[in-house]
Amino acid sequence: MAASTEWDLLIKNGTVVDGTGLPGFQADIAVRDGRIERIGRVEGTAARTIDAEGKVVTPGFIDVHTHYDVQLDWDPVASPSMQHGVTTVLTGNCGFTLYPAKPEDVDWLAGMLTRVEGMSREAMAEGFKWAGGNFAEYWARLEGKLGLNVGGYVGHCAIRRMVMGDDASEREATAEEIDDMKQLLRESMEQGAVGFSTSQLDLHVGEDGRGVPSNHATPEEIIALCSVLSEFAHGVIEIIPRSHSEGHDESDRAMLMEMARVSGKAIELGPLSPAADHPMGWQNTIDFVREAREQGVRLHPQFSTQKLSLHLRLDDTFVFDEMPAWRNALVMSTADACEKLRDPAYRDLMRHEMATISRTAPVGLETLEVEYVKDEANRPLIGKSVEELMAEGHKGDALDVFLDVSLREDLNVGWGTRMAEEARVFIDHVVTNSIKEPLVMSGSSDGGAHLASFVGADYTTKLITDHVPGILSLEEAIWRLTGMPAAVHGLVDRGTLRVGAKADVTIFDPERLEAGQHFVAADFPGSTERWYVDATGYDAVIVNGVTVMEQGKHTGALPGEVLRGA
Repeated sequence: MAASTEWDLLIKNGTVVDGTGLPGFQADIAVRDGRIERIGRVEGTAARTIDAEGKVVTPGFIDVHTHYDVQLDWDPVASPSMQHGVTTVLTGNCGFTLYPAKPEDVDWLAGMLTRVEGMSREAMAEGFKWAGGNFAEYWARLEGKLGLNVGGYVGHCAIRRMVMGDDASEREATAEEIDDMKQLLRESMEQGAVGFSTSQLDLHVGEDGRGVPSNHATPEEIIALCSVLSEFAHGVIEIIPRSHSEGHDESDRAMLMEMARVSGKAIELGPLSPAADHPMGWQNTIDFVREAREQGVRLHPQFSTQKLSLHLRLDDTFVFDEMPAWRNALVMSTADACEKLRDPAYRDLMRHEMATISRTAPVGLETLEVEYVKDEANRPLIGKSVEELMAEGHKGDALDVFLDVSLREDLNVGWGTRMAEEARVFIDHVVTNSIKEPLVMSGSSDGGAHLASFVGADYTTKLITDHVPGILSLEEAIWRLTGMPAAVHGLVDRGTLRVGAKADVTIFDPERLEAGQHFVAADFPGSTERWYVDATGYDAVIVNGVTVMEQGKHTGALPGEVLRGA
């Protein structure tokens, strides 16, 4: 009888690394009706058979920190994440969602995302269709239109704006307003939100120049909202506290521990990386995570394995937003911003802030180099740093040269960082030690966000190619990409290859696996641009038993699901 069995999909002869951390093994995998039915030596015919001899067969990768909420309206595969083996993304991180929302607040929330997450207003105007409503209504629009699985947080900023209106960006909430926010969060969790997200970084400033709504919340408000999650079997909390870069001060540590106590849930923190003013903040966070673990509290920061380069254009960047003069100019219209940045007196104010507010200068201006231009006349500038341009005789100091070159194309000149060798060695040290810490998750792609500044979707590929077997075994790396995020976030049908689980599968050739070079693609609505990175070596990416990607190309299939709760 087995010989005549008709499977929907049969994957033969592969090395199965099942996402549990256990050693890989040779096996076939049979799939029917979107689920794995057999693992082992499988006989019979199939509608589709994939010969995976010499290939590694793993669970589909899970990207826990993305902002694809908007991009999915026109890009059902959340590129380039699926090109790097991802089958499930979690969206709505950092407290930034467009739901729940009153119709009259949608544009305001979209403007907030434009500023803090670098999403193009032009692309959103042409490709994003959302008129307001609750969590369930937002995601119902995308049912049957997704190439991969998507789980959504409910964001603090949207909840606050829904309850408090414009005051959400001005003041603390009253007890009654906090109760109303708790009810909105409760309703969103009932409708399937994977959890609650928030952040309190001073760097996060809306399109209107004010701190985002969650930045005005007291610890008591955040703790009260987290308590709602205790009412549910599912749910996780995602937060980047105000003092994250320094390793969390006493106040934030107390808040995090209380959030964990009242919710009973795991807490996901932001990525570990050195800040200019707190180079060892990442180590402080690891020490804190270890202390919390001894008290039974689950804190999970993320490590970064991708190329930590920064791209920026002054017409679309937030990296200088903690400096008021810079921020005030860059939130203006392009014409007004250009006029302001030409003013010598205003430049003196900006120069003063650069010298006195060091944490807001993520890179030295001298190290920035021109990466791309649109005007052919400016093409000779490509590859030259501010320091080199100064040496060639461009007038003024580093700030003057940086601004003058940017103004040549109405702030559209693209710049990139040139990291010194000693900085690269230190970053490698941070990454190595972060990966070794068992409670630190792989992540920080920020997929769908910071499109003009960064692309981090290659973190999955880079973990395997750059850190296996040096730091992790292949089995350990796959566990960090699959089983661990599934366990932390309660995704019961994802993250491991086992009989009965949803058939989310990634197949790659370990000999050919490689992340490509970062480049600018003008492939978003309105021909707007974004940074992109592709990959080679992924033979197939399978979602719910259906092949969605083959050799990095979308097959056209849309079997993805909106994950509600788990």
